[in-house]
Amino acid sequence: MEELGFLVILLEGFAAISGLYYYQKKPTDKAVGFFSYFLLLTFFVEVLATIPAIIYWNEPLHFLKNTFLYSNFWLYNPYLIISFVVYILYFTWNISNRKIRHVVNTSLIFYTIICVINLIFSDVFFKSHSVVTYILGNFLLLGVIFYYYFEILLSSKILNIKREISFYISIPALLFFLTTTPILIYYKYYTTQSPEFIKLSRSVLIGLSIFMYSSYSIAFLSLANKRKPTSKNITNAF
Repeated sequence: MEELGFLVILLEGFAAISGLYYYQKKPTDKAVGFFSYFLLLTFFVEVLATIPAIIYWNEPLHFLKNTFLYSNFWLYNPYLIISFVVYILYFTWNISNRKIRHVVNTSLIFYTIICVINLIFSDVFFKSHSVVTYILGNFLLLGVIFYYYFEILLSSKILNIKREISFYISIPALLFFLTTTPILIYYKYYTTQSPEFIKLSRSVLIGLSIFMYSSYSIAFLSLANKRKPTSKNITNAF
């Protein structure tokens, strides 16, 4: 299991590099550039998240077991706010309806404020995953992705969906957040009562992470050298 955890970290780094390669080939796609730098941040966060494992496997560091460094909640709680904000912004930038974009951007401001206040004034920061961050973030993200799909169905993009990088990002992201959010919300209730649940949830998280970051890498590399169809090509398709 530990080996698979390190594989996830490597795939995150590779996905970030693949995204930056795509951005280098298509510098006008600022949204992908923004998303790729976020993937790079994700890679560094996951590297820092190995600190508890390093402490566990190195006896001279066992004195740190009673410190906040032996838990990752302090690291993941702020990161998860950033993660939801980035994903929501990315898909918002792929929506053409200005009114919807304004509503989402306004909601995103309130979401960030609520999540930060929750971390400051509750005891979850060092103890557990923030349920508020997950539920509200998931609600906003799913809404944006489904509206993005709705616009695709009503536009000419549907004719060349296989060349839309945002579509390939949306599918693994949707699967990942739909599946992992319930697990992480109930995680703290089973920490001591059900070791089997912890093992199963970790396996699911690792499996979904491998699928998601592998999908990102494949999409970035396969579409990096493909040109998007022009409006003339789209017109000729009818």
